[in-house]
Amino acid sequence: MITVYTARRVHTMDPSLPEATAVAVRGGRIIEVGTLETLRPWLDAHEHRVDDRFADAFLLPGLIDPHVHPALMAILLATEWITPESWDLPGGGVEATVGHEAYRARLTGLEAAHPSGQPFVTYGWQQQYHGSISRSDLDAISTTRPIVVWARCFHELWCNGAALEWLDAAEGAAWDPHIDLEAGRLWESGLAWGLNTLREDLFADGRFEVLMEDVAALVHRGGVTTIADAGFGGMALPDRELEVLAQVHEGDHVPFRQYLIPQVAAFKRAFGSEAEDRMAALDEHASERIRFLHAGKFFADGAFMGQIMQLREPGFIDGHEGAWMADPDRIAHHIRPFWHAGKQVNVHVTGDLGVDAVLDAVAELLDEKPRFDHRTVLHHFGISTQAQSRRAAALGCAVQVNGYYLRYFGDQFVADGLGTERASLMTRVGSARRNGMSVALHSDLPMGPLQPMLGASILATRMSGTGVVLAPEERLSSYDALAAVTIEAAWQLKLDHEIGSLASGKLADLTVLDADPFEVDPAAWPDIGILATVLGGRVYPLEDA
Repeated sequence: MITVYTARRVHTMDPSLPEATAVAVRGGRIIEVGTLETLRPWLDAHEHRVDDRFADAFLLPGLIDPHVHPALMAILLATEWITPESWDLPGGGVEATVGHEAYRARLTGLEAAHPSGQPFVTYGWQQQYHGSISRSDLDAISTTRPIVVWARCFHELWCNGAALEWLDAAEGAAWDPHIDLEAGRLWESGLAWGLNTLREDLFADGRFEVLMEDVAALVHRGGVTTIADAGFGGMALPDRELEVLAQVHEGDHVPFRQYLIPQVAAFKRAFGSEAEDRMAALDEHASERIRFLHAGKFFADGAFMGQIMQLREPGFIDGHEGAWMADPDRIAHHIRPFWHAGKQVNVHVTGDLGVDAVLDAVAELLDEKPRFDHRTVLHHFGISTQAQSRRAAALGCAVQVNGYYLRYFGDQFVADGLGTERASLMTRVGSARRNGMSVALHSDLPMGPLQPMLGASILATRMSGTGVVLAPEERLSSYDALAAVTIEAAWQLKLDHEIGSLASGKLADLTVLDADPFEVDPAAWPDIGILATVLGGRVYPLEDA
């Protein structure tokens, strides 16, 4: 049976046939895109039905978020949120908290209301919005209850003395330079140490499974039909994550597919010399909703939001230094087995000094083993130069950015951290497109909300939180901004033969909108209603549509 979905307009994101008014589907795949008239050869020859529930709506290919962290979002949902921006979470709304005094008042109030005898963990502190914090500040609230302040960037923790004891931080500090006991700070590798205790506490009593259900709700609410976990295994350990994914994110009731990209360092920590064999065996766990990419996730420098990225001269305004998540001279060494095996490489890189290190590694590996169509993806690409953009293009790389950096931190990083020129040019996507690179957008959930239409709007407008347009020359066109969450995201996942555009033979994944984004100012895209998604031809209405 062929089902034909009609719409006021279908945007295929395929430049050969950009618009249509009907999509014919059978067996989960598209038979043909066109109009009821052009579909007649198929409809005259086969049993069919016309489903006109979307007749007044607008269809896009199913939206794609190519870099999310479901397990990471789940663990943070188990904490108390005090964030500089508002969030609409499954458990309720979070109002923005801005200012030093407002943050301290909220922190103190939530800690006082927390059940006695339990550690208190809060997420969302951001220095540019909330002021500084230290061990002594948290000890002033309590010297007996462990208090952990998880930074908005995720990559660092601030602890009181009781929390340092709870996390066994002194043992880690004996060898890890990223644990500062006096300040109460654990960052990058120090955070990984703290996670050993935090995950056991926050995921206890079945909370992991429940919170992963909440993450699934966020995916659907955003109109997303495909996600990729660009760092699988880094939060709850690979075997535990697989177990929970199979329980919660599998089955016909789940309105999206997810593709897992292993975090190579996490597998090495968990499995040692068996790590490569364990990653190679992941395909054995593939299912209809949960699949694996022949790819790996690597790291260069530290977090962008926390200003822990590595910068070229002149560096940060206050002179502080960022952190390396991998020795820059060893990045090629870490990537080499994946490169020589023909697998795709994905690298977290945020500062321009980090970009130099990654591009040097790619150039070294290309000299060793030339590869065509390797599609190495530079994730985040926060601060870069024009020369780096051109070099990345020449080396065959793609960029995948977080649009929310500019919206939430553009103004603050001008005044506190980078100055006007470099802060305005963060996520230099216009140059990337002019230089011929693929540009995709991700949320990096929970670093940004899983709302691709909001992210695309930011890339098309480059409007900061105060309404200032930062580096208008770096804006994307409406088409390129929407391509960043459809066909370009699919291309970077090496899935563009299956998803990302609407064409004969591809999976019947659609996002249904109540307005046409090509007829609306991109600034208004976040206000477009998402009515439903379609996955493999099956309709999943949004409850509040």
